[in-house]
Amino acid sequence: MFTSKNELVESMGVDPEIAAFFVDRKVPAGNLYWKGRYLYVARGTGYLFIPLFFDLQLKAGVPRGILLNEDYVQTMEQILHIAAQYEFGEKDFATHIQEIERLVAPKLLNHSFFEELQAYFSQQNLVRKGRIGTENPALNRGDAFLYLLATIQIPEPVLAVVLDSWYNLVPSFLLLDDIMDFQEDRQNQEENSLSFYGYHADGIKKAIAAAKQNFQELKKLNPTLCEFFETALDKKIQTPYFQHILNH
Repeated sequence: MFTSKNELVESMGVDPEIAAFFVDRKVPAGNLYWKGRYLYVARGTGYLFIPLFFDLQLKAGVPRGILLNEDYVQTMEQILHIAAQYEFGEKDFATHIQEIERLVAPKLLNHSFFEELQAYFSQQNLVRKGRIGTENPALNRGDAFLYLLATIQIPEPVLAVVLDSWYNLVPSFLLLDDIMDFQEDRQNQEENSLSFYGYHADGIKKAIAAAKQNFQELKKLNPTLCEFFETALDKKIQTPYFQHILNH
């Protein structure tokens, strides 16, 4: 399905220029992350997060000229391509991290943050280390994207806000996706962040509460996005599927 510029701007509070940039952008040729896709911002959290996170970077204080610089955007796309190779089983986790590090190494402008990421990804189990990661390993599976931030030079207070916005946005997406998929994932013994809270009604309630808390934190940068997420979550909670798993 199509995500329009108007929807991003009016319903999610995204900066109009950022919304137009990504909605109008062509799908990168040969990029596995967009394999089989005809729209850059397709309906789905795996694509929607891109304009949302770039907008949050802008609102945190990253200059627009950095965010919409072609090299920065292409580096982001290449990171996602490598991540997709891991997701599709073409590379193991360690190899895909090594390849992302090789990709960004010539472009580094924040060496200390790069070293933080290296230390974080050297762990056998990805749990919070310093300011990177969450205590729930399954919610850290998108953190390789953060290598992108090592390629720009921004003040530390701005980077801190950007990282907070990442952990309020992306883990919430993952958490809500995992709630919808938890029965299938449990049967297939696939990674699911609900295992951290428990595969039962109380665990799901804790997960929903965690997502709502993240949405409230997003309100500091983008009140419209907070309202959008809370409304969408409340609608999901009222569905027969959610009501069934919350009451059994």
